[in-house]
Amino acid sequence: MNYSIRFNSTTNLKKIDLPASKSISNRLLIAQALSNNGFQIEGLSSAEDTLLLQKALQNSATEIDVGMAGTAFRFLTAYFSIVEGKRKLFGAKRMHDRPIGALVELLKEMGAEINYLEKEGFPPLEIRGIKLNGGDFSIDSGWSSQFISSVLLIAPCLQSPLKLRLTGTSVSKPYIQMTLALIKQLKVAVQFKNDLIEVENNGFDFNGTIRVEKDWSSAAFFYQMAAFGVQGIQLNNLNATSIQGDRDLIEIFKHFGVETIENTEGIELLKTTDCQSTLEINLLDFPDLIPSIAVCAAVLMEKCTIHGVDTLRIKESDRVLALQNELAKIGAELKIIDASSIEIVGSKKLPETANFEVYNDHRMAMCLAPLAVSMEKIQIQTIEVVKKSFPNFWNELRKIGFYLSET
Repeated sequence: MNYSIRFNSTTNLKKIDLPASKSISNRLLIAQALSNNGFQIEGLSSAEDTLLLQKALQNSATEIDVGMAGTAFRFLTAYFSIVEGKRKLFGAKRMHDRPIGALVELLKEMGAEINYLEKEGFPPLEIRGIKLNGGDFSIDSGWSSQFISSVLLIAPCLQSPLKLRLTGTSVSKPYIQMTLALIKQLKVAVQFKNDLIEVENNGFDFNGTIRVEKDWSSAAFFYQMAAFGVQGIQLNNLNATSIQGDRDLIEIFKHFGVETIENTEGIELLKTTDCQSTLEINLLDFPDLIPSIAVCAAVLMEKCTIHGVDTLRIKESDRVLALQNELAKIGAELKIIDASSIEIVGSKKLPETANFEVYNDHRMAMCLAPLAVSMEKIQIQTIEVVKKSFPNFWNELRKIGFYLSET
């Protein structure tokens, strides 16, 4: 089913309720399970990924299906390695195309019993939970920050303290720092100096309540709308001093003429200046923001070079290919420079309409939707895919002046 999306500007202040951070929610759920529910979580994400993880943690079955929830798969790989019982962990077909080998090999070095059930280095997995040792280990941090976070989350429950050295060029490093910040809040001693992370094995003894922050990754789509000229967008309860790395949207979108104004209710987005004509930026630490930056650049800039796209091909879709295909529909060009870099050549004239595919990828659907601000109308397929991270996305867009209808 296709949906037609139009935009009619409104002059009132548009108060947007972002979802809770699924990144924080998923980390806290693992820690809570390992603490035997020793602390409470307030404001848990309602994203499909979080619901699937929560269900898996409460499931006593021997076969666990996490669908398209990549974070859940990686976190559960480490979690089930130290929880008694034998389980088969699997997901959707696309999940089985996403590499897991670096995480599995590290866990095996720590004593884990994990077998590949199909292709070496990829899901599905068979895992038998046993007590694992800490000690000194290393991991290539160029694969996925989630591999590292999954091990850090079980580290307080290992038989001895963990020392983990990161080799290579780290991707999404702020997510590792987020994991460590949450572990610290749960009263576990941690250190991160240079490339060495140390975590004590004193368990999760925290017995209070932690409230989940609103999601900075989801704010990206509203920054896009502000860049396209929509004024008066208020993002309720969004914290500019968040532990989430994607708060760097504040600085990144200054290149697009958007200022972030803090107030007592959250932040307001204002288009204050014209967009730069060109930009060169490294987004290795912020891969989830790349689709939004690329779409903005395709509309507002002559040229934008984005470095750090290394992991984009192994997301819910091959986002490099997906962006290349869809940006071509608005007269923009995505050039592949090398495995780490792309160049966006902006559209000289936007078409009145375009019919977009979303590749079963929530971020593709959400980054393309703001184009309705600058075009007469757009069409998007399978809009329900946003439930993976932002179930209420389309309702929040209606507050701004977006109109959706089936076609």
